[in-house]
Amino acid sequence: MNAAEFSAPVRSLMDIDFYKFTMGQVIWQYYPDVEVTFKLIIRDKDIPVGEIIPEDQLRESLDYVRDLTFSRTDIYYLRGMNLHQDYMFKEGYLDFLRTLKLPPYRLVRKGKEIELSFTGKWAEVSMWETIALAVISELYYRAVMKTMSKHELELVYARAMDKLSRKLEELQKFPRITFSDFGQRRRHSFLWQEWAIGLAKSMMGEQFIGTSNTWMAFRHDLSPIGTNAHEMPMVLVALAPDKDKVDAQYEPLRLWEKTYNQSLRIFLPDTYGTKQFLDNAPECVAAWRGMRQDSNDPVSRGRMYINWLRKWEIDPKSKLMIPSDGLDVESMKRIDRELGDEINLSDGWGSLFTNDFRGTSSNLLLRPFSMVCKVVRANDFPCIKLSDNLDKVTGPKEEIERYKKIFGVEGLSSSRVYV
Repeated sequence: MNAAEFSAPVRSLMDIDFYKFTMGQVIWQYYPDVEVTFKLIIRDKDIPVGEIIPEDQLRESLDYVRDLTFSRTDIYYLRGMNLHQDYMFKEGYLDFLRTLKLPPYRLVRKGKEIELSFTGKWAEVSMWETIALAVISELYYRAVMKTMSKHELELVYARAMDKLSRKLEELQKFPRITFSDFGQRRRHSFLWQEWAIGLAKSMMGEQFIGTSNTWMAFRHDLSPIGTNAHEMPMVLVALAPDKDKVDAQYEPLRLWEKTYNQSLRIFLPDTYGTKQFLDNAPECVAAWRGMRQDSNDPVSRGRMYINWLRKWEIDPKSKLMIPSDGLDVESMKRIDRELGDEINLSDGWGSLFTNDFRGTSSNLLLRPFSMVCKVVRANDFPCIKLSDNLDKVTGPKEEIERYKKIFGVEGLSSSRVYV
């Protein structure tokens, strides 16, 4: 590609989900020597990502990211982060970020597929996850749209703009529904995510809470949203002996309590199944601010959490639930209708906020699809995720079966993953 034509999908290390920083500080402090491997996983087998994205463009885009560093302004912004009363990031961690360069990647083309992985120190490799996904997603949609004429492109974007506007107008009718942008990882493009955020900010008032994208939060004066993800229990459970694995899933929470105050204490229970997580949870978990739901039916998971709180004689209305699994307007309305009188809700709206081009073109490849970049090894131990939705499991088959015996499968079921 001509250098003059190159436009990087990700141009700042701040163009990343905020939980990479909150979680990254804990990893940096407590596990500086753990080595991990993250791997790209395309869940939707009908999307030929490796066939559509030119390999040279992908390499050039990933190489561009590896040359990025955090600017002084980036560090100043993170240093001043006191959304939750306390300043969130320690000087040692900011010093780590100041000198950070993302570790190398491994990219191999196998027929029509690509294998992309990242290996190195956990605190460094972890930063690749949402950045790599954003790079791949934008390059994919650029390639799909490359054959369209100028007028076709104008129609596609006009239809997509109208579609999102209508979604937001519908949500305005339900003022109790609040949401944050969780769409960085599988967005249509950087510019489209920025447009969608700007539209939501102008239309939705207090219904629009913020964005998980750190750069967008800084640029648009929004609250950066994010706490922790599946990778911490996946790694710490992998490193624990079998007899300690059930307890090891709570180690991230114990470390979190040492690092952050109550405002950031949102637990994510579905790595090995929400039912067993709540059944085995130590008493301190009941004091946490709330729960993020990320797999299976949000209403049934919410009901599970509400019933668990009542067993502890805790009023669910004092807690927060953050549904975040493939949401769109109708599912957000259903969650509010079924649970909104019993527990506080705030939705994480992802791919169908930043990438809903369905029906805007006759090209069926111009649709959102499911892909993730997951930790697969830690110090040579395989990392496993079961999930409440068994269609989201990751790991070697024999290890998945072994983990099912350790954690049980009650409450787990299969459901097609669209985004």
